[in-house]
Amino acid sequence: MRERVTALVGVILATNGLAQSFESEARRFASAYLPYKPNGVLEVRVDRNGLTPSGAYLVVTVTRQAQEEKSADTLTLLVDPQRRTVAAGLVAALPQSGAPMTAERLPKYAEQELPAVLSEMLGTRVRVRWPTVPERPSGVVSLTAELSTGYGWSKWPLSLSADGKYLLLGATWPLARDPRAVRREVLASELVEWDPGNEGAPLQFVEFSDYECPACKRAWASIKPVLAQFGRNVRHGMVGFPLVQNHPWAFRAAVAGRCIGALWPDRLLAFKDEMYRLQDTLSVETVDEAVFGFLVQQSLDEKAFRSCYLKDPAVDRVLAQLNLGQQIGVLATPSYFVNGEHVSHGDPQAMAARLQAILAAGGLPEKAP
Repeated sequence: MRERVTALVGVILATNGLAQSFESEARRFASAYLPYKPNGVLEVRVDRNGLTPSGAYLVVTVTRQAQEEKSADTLTLLVDPQRRTVAAGLVAALPQSGAPMTAERLPKYAEQELPAVLSEMLGTRVRVRWPTVPERPSGVVSLTAELSTGYGWSKWPLSLSADGKYLLLGATWPLARDPRAVRREVLASELVEWDPGNEGAPLQFVEFSDYECPACKRAWASIKPVLAQFGRNVRHGMVGFPLVQNHPWAFRAAVAGRCIGALWPDRLLAFKDEMYRLQDTLSVETVDEAVFGFLVQQSLDEKAFRSCYLKDPAVDRVLAQLNLGQQIGVLATPSYFVNGEHVSHGDPQAMAARLQAILAAGGLPEKAP
């Protein structure tokens, strides 16, 4: 009994110490995680210093205000001090009822009660499975939610505080590593649809976009000239990230884009431009007509396309692309990454300047001023 009390006191002291010292670590992580803004001022606030029978956790909010912008970037972190990990994304305080949560009750809660909470939050059917491989007890549990897209289930990483009080939708990151380096590794995936050529370019520019997204259409018009400035020094790739809850025809277009990219890689950008041109006129009922019209326009083989379109391999690839975005913290479209760094797209000149700085730093954004 005395040993247990001593251990508990030790955890409390360690948690309090972390809450006091975490500001610098949160500042470092958020600075590398958030879109690059040279004049942004970071503020760190510990909202919750929690202690459960399984371990401690912290809920931390980081805000960054740039001098020239009215709105601030906000990032919420769910910190596991024992594992030295941090989950980053969207946090929610969970409804509480009855007796305090126990380690024995938590798996049943996660699988049977949490899906209803998530379904209401996200506007779609959700299912959650407790990990089959036991984890070392900790104040934060890493889980995977599966969301219905109407075409299959997409996987979202999430974290749950062991007392059942907080949920965070987003990936878990090692505190000891720069998130830009982690993203570079994840984005070395075969799921990225690269433009032909420039394979060895020092700048690897990856976009997560949605053909039905008006902001994606506007941003692409300003980004194309920026990429053209860098010629062979930049390689551009796309990852489909259809926001199915808000954009009803986006998933079908993403699957069509996947098939065109697989069969005729040099026509994918033309397909993208055509979808954006027709964006305001399309619906679930008319998107297929537009897709097949593009095939005729480009003299592409309809039979070859039909052997791919809406078949399981192409659908599964788009679902996997959604999961790829979740792994690196994509919550909205468009989102752009250069060599693992999240870059803002609102100011084309600022984006070009940042790409130039990364290029001058040998392709490592961590070393770029």
